[in-house]
Amino acid sequence: MVIMADDVDPPAGPEDDPRNEPAPFGLVVLLTAASAVVVMALEVFLSDPPGLRFLLFGPVALVAFEVITHEVWWQRWWGAIPGAVAGLGLYFEGRAALSDLIGAAWAHPVAYVAAWTLFAVVFAVCSRYPRTLRPT
Repeated sequence: MVIMADDVDPPAGPEDDPRNEPAPFGLVVLLTAASAVVVMALEVFLSDPPGLRFLLFGPVALVAFEVITHEVWWQRWWGAIPGAVAGLGLYFEGRAALSDLIGAAWAHPVAYVAAWTLFAVVFAVCSRYPRTLRPT
């Protein structure tokens, strides 16, 4: 059997790795926002107010699920840091501003859902630009 030069596949590089795909924007944003809405709905129906762990569990678990199932490469996870900063800023500043506009009762749920949605948007957009390690 003779192997021609055209028959040999070039070695696969990092750009050919299937994990090197960005997070699916619409799916990540929609599911993260939906999970935040579900967490807020559950908070309304529970007799005891949930702690911080409960409030963080739904959206964080969903983003982790997206990273695992879609095998988003670790070099594309860096968007979680600016997403968390933007989301926290929106939550605390938005909750304060919304409490003046719509009342304190609605300010927390609206700011919570908006903050997680912003987190998902920033994370999904940043996943389109992978971090590269450069030797120093």
